[in-house]
Amino acid sequence: MRLLAFASALSLDLLADHEVAALTVTAQIAKYCPSDSGGICYRLNVPEQTASSGNGDIFFQIQGPSTKQWIAVGQGTGMTGANIFVIYADGSGTNVTLSPRLGKGHFQPLFNSEAQVFLLEGSGIANCQMTANVRCSNCGSWSGGSMDFTSNKASWIWSVNNGSPLKSDSQSANLNEHSDKDKFTFDLTQARGGNSLNPFADAAASASSTSSASTTTAESNAYPNAASTASSTRDGDNSGSNADDETSLRATIAHGTIMGFTFIIVFPLGALLIRLCSFKALVWVHAGVQIFGYILALTGLSLGIFIGMVPTFELNLYHPIIGIIVIALLVFQPILGLLHHRIHRTSLNISFYSVIHVWLGRVAITLGIINGGLGLRLADNTSKGAIVYGIIAGVVWSAWVGVMVLTYLKKQGSST
Repeated sequence: MRLLAFASALSLDLLADHEVAALTVTAQIAKYCPSDSGGICYRLNVPEQTASSGNGDIFFQIQGPSTKQWIAVGQGTGMTGANIFVIYADGSGTNVTLSPRLGKGHFQPLFNSEAQVFLLEGSGIANCQMTANVRCSNCGSWSGGSMDFTSNKASWIWSVNNGSPLKSDSQSANLNEHSDKDKFTFDLTQARGGNSLNPFADAAASASSTSSASTTTAESNAYPNAASTASSTRDGDNSGSNADDETSLRATIAHGTIMGFTFIIVFPLGALLIRLCSFKALVWVHAGVQIFGYILALTGLSLGIFIGMVPTFELNLYHPIIGIIVIALLVFQPILGLLHHRIHRTSLNISFYSVIHVWLGRVAITLGIINGGLGLRLADNTSKGAIVYGIIAGVVWSAWVGVMVLTYLKKQGSST
């Protein structure tokens, strides 16, 4: 009898081992842990049905120290157009809040109410670890990008911010700028397989009795609405926050468009007119074009100041500082131009004011064109947009400089 019981127990153990091995084979989980992230790991599983059809659920896990202010992972090659998922401690400090967002550039990603994401069992805060086991039902495509679930080199990004836990239930809570970030790739062919409703909980439950106990603890602290979508757990203040984000985005687009038009078209055009044309009212046409450009520049500066005041916007220092310097230089241009015109009209001599007026304009236009490129970089614009801007700006600047050189040589020849 004892021998029979021993044989039964042995067969059960072998069967359990076989089930664990089968789970490992059929539900592969890809893992990426940044070496300099302080203990953060990301895991991913693409069920067999999703991989075969190219559409459906995927599962990913975000895990890291609960001392972090927030931890994020995203689909994409950079902030712009990325499908981002952020986790942070909820109001009680015992569970996690999952916040799906869309990256729009180098400012806070916007809350994405269209994301179909679900927090699963095993999510929560336990043993000084934040864990989010997530099922995403529409991660195949989003506003700004898409992902091939059969790719062996799928582009992802990660970021984290060190600091005091956020402790917020709002999915659109204001986030401080990341303290660390990078890009990485997942080989989705190594994450393929299985049909589990929660592969991370299954893997944890199959590991050992010790890990099973810790999983139970994590599940007891799980997010209260673990089976609900992100859109159903939004707070009442999200609409206002999203309105601010959308306003700052529109202001950013308007700021870039106005400044680009001003420094690539208007100012160079005014400078070229005075060199290439010859008619009675030329000086006043030149002055009118440049004053129009100055009004546009002031409008762009006002939008830039507004963007910097929006709490969700993150600005580095070089772009706004250069922009303010350029506008400050332009303040003196109308006065210097008027003095230059009066002296030149009476004496036909090149005065000190003339030299300052000409060179100040050249420096301001050149800095403005360069700063436009820096602004595109700050906004994390697409590479195509940056290339187009660079080509147009390069052609205009080269033509402008070429005309200045030719007119100078022509004057030298005439004087000789």
